[in-house]
Amino acid sequence: MAKCSLCVDGIAEVHLTYAGLRLCPNCFKDFFVKRIKRTIERYRMINKGDVIGVAISGGKDSGSLLHSLRMIYPDAQIIALHINLGIRNYSEDCERKVRELTRMLDVDLLVYDLRKREGYTIEDFKMTRYGKKMCSVCGIIKRHVMNVMANEAGVDVLATGHNLDDMVEAMFSTLISGDLNQLIRLKPVLPSTHPKLKKKVKPLFKTPEVEDLLYAAYNDIPIREKSCKFSLTARSLIRKRMINNMAEGSHSFKYQLLSVFLDKLIPLIEEKKGKVVLRECKMCGYPSQDEICSRCKRVQALKSLYQSEGSAIK
Repeated sequence: MAKCSLCVDGIAEVHLTYAGLRLCPNCFKDFFVKRIKRTIERYRMINKGDVIGVAISGGKDSGSLLHSLRMIYPDAQIIALHINLGIRNYSEDCERKVRELTRMLDVDLLVYDLRKREGYTIEDFKMTRYGKKMCSVCGIIKRHVMNVMANEAGVDVLATGHNLDDMVEAMFSTLISGDLNQLIRLKPVLPSTHPKLKKKVKPLFKTPEVEDLLYAAYNDIPIREKSCKFSLTARSLIRKRMINNMAEGSHSFKYQLLSVFLDKLIPLIEEKKGKVVLRECKMCGYPSQDEICSRCKRVQALKSLYQSEGSAIK
């Protein structure tokens, strides 16, 4: 059995080929947290005294993020922000795991129940013209709600659990779609550009997805046991598999791809496009590039459907 590369005494269970390390569970947990701390410090993600909001879904990524941030900032005010999407046999499991984790870490929790707050659930959009792109609809709704929650909670910075695999897949997909503005929004640090938009950071953006799962397992972090039925055929999963196939045999492929996007492509796009001018959506009042934001367009489509069927939505 191989010995741990760092402590020498422990039995190595984790092989980090890109770093040339074989680590025992304790050294791996320490390595995981230290990398996040270095990332936060290098990119100036969190300042002393900040109230830290953490978007937490009930999955391995956001759970590992919340746990590691509590280890790094034991005295900071951290608020977990969770959205109950109203997806049957899934959202209940997610909220239950989130409550278990926040109790374990002694972290304040705010839950935004879509059905109670807005009168609809993500499942309802299946009936609209957006029903064939449910993951896209869900992402748009979640981004809006998370902005609302961050403002209600009074946080200074909002941290999300986007990992290395998420970042590379999103950048690859966005490049294919040609949505250059969306590519810019994938940066690891997004400063506030409007009073209603909090600073957003991605402390896990250099962390491989599988390591989030290992960290969660080694720390007994409660994570959801069920998968969202709408994500089973998501394009993001298909493209992640494509990228994994391309990365086979090259330990640094994903890091190289991420570096090209962040250090070369995005600066060129920002220089060419200049500063994006935001206005306020005339329906919800939140920042948008258009007169009506993407979220409100989709909610309006749902309202129209309800009205045609004689039912109502808030």
